[in-house]
Amino acid sequence: MKCAVLCNGPSRNLFNTPNGYNYLIGCNIPWRQVNASVVLDVNVLERWETPCPFYVSVDAWRELHKRQRFEPYFLGFVDKFQEHDSSGHAATRKVIELGYKEIDIYGCDSWFTEDTESYTHQWIDSRSIDSSKQVSIWRKRWTNIIDSNPDVNINFIGVPK
Repeated sequence: MKCAVLCNGPSRNLFNTPNGYNYLIGCNIPWRQVNASVVLDVNVLERWETPCPFYVSVDAWRELHKRQRFEPYFLGFVDKFQEHDSSGHAATRKVIELGYKEIDIYGCDSWFTEDTESYTHQWIDSRSIDSSKQVSIWRKRWTNIIDSNPDVNINFIGVPK
């Protein structure tokens, strides 16, 4: 079973076909059709015009005021394990939990560069700390996910440094 995690960095354009994937999971407001998306922040939900099936953090769901609009799309919760986790981290953990062992990650530019630019910034500015510090934190989270799941093949698709 093979899955693609579609993060929101500029290199997301390297994803060109769903062929070969059993499941596509997006991050925040997905930029293409996916089986599901992962949302960690209520301000993303508040700006989402056309929801698709999604997993959400407990905090975002708790803070959401117009919950009935989103209930038909609600698939369950994801945990925001540590401060500064990205929706890409949560999406990857979710597909591992769902049993996927082959995971390609697109649009995770911070794995390759110091870039924290995101398609999500069209709707919200989620940059809370300087980008080099953010990238360092995110890379440590990715390394932890990889090290904690030695039976899972995680492949970052992007432009190397």
